[in-house]
Amino acid sequence: MLAAPESASAAAEARRDAVQDRVIAYNTVLKDVCGQYPKCRYDGGAVFDYAFTAGQLSQWDWFRPSPQGQAQLARILYRAIASKAVAP
Repeated sequence: MLAAPESASAAAEARRDAVQDRVIAYNTVLKDVCGQYPKCRYDGGAVFDYAFTAGQLSQWDWFRPSPQGQAQLARILYRAIASKAVAP
């Protein structure tokens, strides 16, 4: 997935598309399985849909979230989950 990150070749695009398709498939299963458990919370794809900026990625590897990115993830997830909260 991370090989040749700036390449626009057909092979690189196909590799990225395959990774995205796999993540979408995982998220679909996560949603379906989570729906079977009353206390499970699914963010409805909110984190997946968020477009990170360069400032929200680690400068060590440009893949993992930076502290600012972690904070943004927490905000997104909190909003998504809090809006679906169910009283115990």
